Amino acid sequence: MAKTTLRSSILLVIGLVALSSFSISCAKKPEADLLLDGNSVYSSGDIVISNSGSRTLLLFDSKGKFKRVLSSLSHTAGEIFTSIVFNRTTKQLVVAVDGTADRLIAIAPDGTQSLYYTDAQFSGTIRGITQLLSGDLLIVETSNVERISSAAIPTRRITVGAQTWPKALQTTGTGIDAMPNGNFVHCSTGSDFVRTYVDNPTGVTQVASAVSGIAGTTDVMDCRSDANNNIYAVFSGTTDTVRKYSTDLTTAVWSYSDLGVLSTPGPMAIRADGRVLVADTAFNHIVEIAADGSSGAVLQGGDIDIDDLLNNPQFIYIIP
Repeated sequence: MAKTTLRSSILLVIGLVALSSFSISCAKKPEADLLLDGNSVYSSGDIVISNSGSRTLLLFDSKGKFKRVLSSLSHTAGEIFTSIVFNRTTKQLVVAVDGTADRLIAIAPDGTQSLYYTDAQFSGTIRGITQLLSGDLLIVETSNVERISSAAIPTRRITVGAQTWPKALQTTGTGIDAMPNGNFVHCSTGSDFVRTYVDNPTGVTQVASAVSGIAGTTDVMDCRSDANNNIYAVFSGTTDTVRKYSTDLTTAVWSYSDLGVLSTPGPMAIRADGRVLVADTAFNHIVEIAADGSSGAVLQGGDIDIDDLLNNPQFIYIIP
């Protein structure tokens, strides 16, 4: 099948799914022909991208070939998918929905969906989500970070004890990511910091902090950690820049900037081999940056669909 025909078919599927409005809490099981012969619909290395323009959650393989629409939202509901994380405890993808009824949904390996978490106090702007080594989930909610238990039932908001949550760590938070050493990294477009924190039984303590130092380029759109506790950050402004930092944030290992392909950078993800994926929300494509930061290129090609199907991407997640 010619790629043009394939793209048209994929776009038709996305359009039809997006037109189907349904309640996540009672979502139907996906059609049998969308399941992968009884195996998980998603695999290690797959790329999941949330799109606010199409209000879809799209699944691609590690090379960027389209696999399926994981979920969609009604265009009249004023809701979008944002961040994604794989819950090691329940073996589900947990996805944040921001809008009229903020919530987290769970997508099981067979594609079935369920309501994972909702709370009357969970009502701000929902951005990044991550899972700590303890199993608890941290979610960015406007200028707060919420903490909930990882169990499927009951999932509950942690508000008491030695650590009182939610915590106002930065203003207008964006990304958050657990680090292998037990700490976590968090960033924002209000405070304009990328910072690491240690999660102690008695409280959360800031460990390190960095700003871009680039004139007119202060907003931190997303931040991540790799397997070696290095920190990555996306800075947006006059000179959009992606950086890799040392664990203590004192050294910029490399910086990458190319306004020709990254004019409005947003979400990012780190591959297991160190290559960095960054979405541009204006060009609607993914730029893959070499592990050493020496080069970058749009993720595209004859067998790649990801460059054709994005619509204002919000977050990228690579399934571990």
